[in-house]
Amino acid sequence: MNMISTYVWPGSVHFGYGAVGLLGAEAKARGASHAFVVADPGVIAAGLLEPVAHSFRAACLSYTVYDRVKANPDTGSVDAAGQACQECEADLIVGLGGGSSLDTAKAVQLLAGGGGRIAEYALRLGDRARPAPRQLPPLIAIPTTAGTGSEVTPWAVVTEAAQKLKISVGGSFLMPAVALIDPELTLRLPPFLTAATGMDALSHCIEAYVSIRENSALDPMILHGIDLIGRSLRPAVGLGVRPPDEQAHRAARSEMALAAMIGGIAISSKWLGACHSLAHQLSGFANVHHGLANALMLPHQMAYSLSGALERYARIGQALGASANGSLQERAMRAVEAVRQLTLDVGLPTRLRDVGVLEEMILPMAENAYKQDTNWMTNPLPISQVVMEDLYREAL
Repeated sequence: MNMISTYVWPGSVHFGYGAVGLLGAEAKARGASHAFVVADPGVIAAGLLEPVAHSFRAACLSYTVYDRVKANPDTGSVDAAGQACQECEADLIVGLGGGSSLDTAKAVQLLAGGGGRIAEYALRLGDRARPAPRQLPPLIAIPTTAGTGSEVTPWAVVTEAAQKLKISVGGSFLMPAVALIDPELTLRLPPFLTAATGMDALSHCIEAYVSIRENSALDPMILHGIDLIGRSLRPAVGLGVRPPDEQAHRAARSEMALAAMIGGIAISSKWLGACHSLAHQLSGFANVHHGLANALMLPHQMAYSLSGALERYARIGQALGASANGSLQERAMRAVEAVRQLTLDVGLPTRLRDVGVLEEMILPMAENAYKQDTNWMTNPLPISQVVMEDLYREAL
C-alpha cells in the first residue's frame, strides 16, 4: 500500500551556547519595532531576562515584558496575556521560558492575529475550531528548559479549568519563525525541573518512535534523541546546582537541549500516544507538572503497548543502554525497565498517589483522556477508556 509521509519542520533554529544573543538581529530581520516578551515569574527571578534585554538594547528595539504566565496555563490567563499584547501594539512576540511560557506565547500570537478567545481555536474531537487568521505577528521562541520542544512545534496546550481539560490550539501556521536554543539558559535549572522536563523530552521521543504514523526517515534522529537523554539526564540532574565538573555539566545540558529539540520535531510529524492523553488529565485534575505526569504514566503505557511495536521498543531499550541479549520480548521489556529506572535515578515520584491524585479522579480522567484528547489515536496498540482506567489504577 502506498503511503504519503508528511513532515512539519521548524522555522530558523539557532542552537548552541550564546544563541540568545542573536535575538535582536533576528527581530530586526523581521521588521520588528516593539516586542512583547512572554515569561513566567521564575524566569524573571532567575535573571534570564537580562540576555534578552541586552540583545534588544544592542539592536535599539523596544519591548514590553509580560511576566504573569501560569504553570499549566489556563484559558483565562492566556486571554489576559493576549489582551495585554494588543494594548501594547507589539509587532513581534517572544516566548521566554519553559513549556508554559512558550505555549502562552503561541496562544498570544494566535489571538494577536485573529482576536477572540483562545478556547474558540481549540482542536476538539468532532468540533470545528475558529479558522486560523491569515496573518500573525512573528514569534521567536527561547526555551529555558530542555523538555517540551515547544520551540519547534506548531501547537500550544491550554487548560480549560471548568472542565479540567487540556485543549490544543495550532497548526503549521503557529510554528515559531525562529527558535533560539541556548543551553546557557538551562544551567541553573533546579534538579526537579531538570528531571521532569527531561522525562517530558523522553516521552516525546519514545511515543513518536512507536507511533503508527509513518515517517520512518525521522527514526534515526529520534533514536539519537533517546540515546542523548539516556546518557545525559542523570548528569544534568546530578550536577544541577553546584557542578563539580563544569565542562561535563555544560555538555550534559547541551545534549539535553538537543534531545528536547529532536523530540519536538518528532512529535510535529509523528504525533504522540496514549501516555500524553493520560498525562494531560493529571495536570488538569491534580495540577501535576506536565513532565512529571508523563514520567508517571510512560512505563505503564509502554508495558501495555509492547505487543504493538516489539522491535521498536527493543531498539529503545538498547538506546537507553539496556542489554541486546535475549528474546525480542525480553529486549522490549528492558525498555520499560530502563524508563522506570531512569525515573527513580533522577529523583522523581513513581506513584500517582504521591502527587495528589485520588482514586475518585480516575473515572473522569479516563473519560476526558479517551473522549477529548486525540493523542492516543496514534498509539501502537489500540486503546479504550477501560484500558485507560486500568493504566491509571496501575500507576496509583
